[in-house]
Amino acid sequence: MNISGNSPEELRSLASFDQLYFPNPWTTEQWLELNFHHHLIFTLAKSELEGLALFHRVNGDETAHLLKICLLPEARGSGAAIDFWEKILQDLRSKSVKSIFLEVEVTNLRAIGFYRKMGFERLRLIKRFYSDGADAFTMQLML
Repeated sequence: MNISGNSPEELRSLASFDQLYFPNPWTTEQWLELNFHHHLIFTLAKSELEGLALFHRVNGDETAHLLKICLLPEARGSGAAIDFWEKILQDLRSKSVKSIFLEVEVTNLRAIGFYRKMGFERLRLIKRFYSDGADAFTMQLML
């Protein structure tokens, strides 16, 4: 089942998931500061959160900026990521999104490979993009 929303309860659940499974998690306070420009998609399996995707969107814009995406470790490499991504694309298309941008750390080869497989193209390198000084690629997918 897909759920979209940003109630405080949902955001606390996402913050906990992020802190458990994302390599560079946000604080609970950062999650609770999200506003209406953000679009959350997450799936539930057996009433447990199994993945999340967080996009920044501005009303009226046809572009979505992927800020975070994460699946449970046991779901990775099983084909679940492709299914999850297809649900995300279906939802974004229904909201008239025409392109998706993201930044990914240049050393995150698994993520880069997944994004390329899903049709993203690398646009540029951003030096020292992350707070730890790591470089990032900006990538784009046209829908």
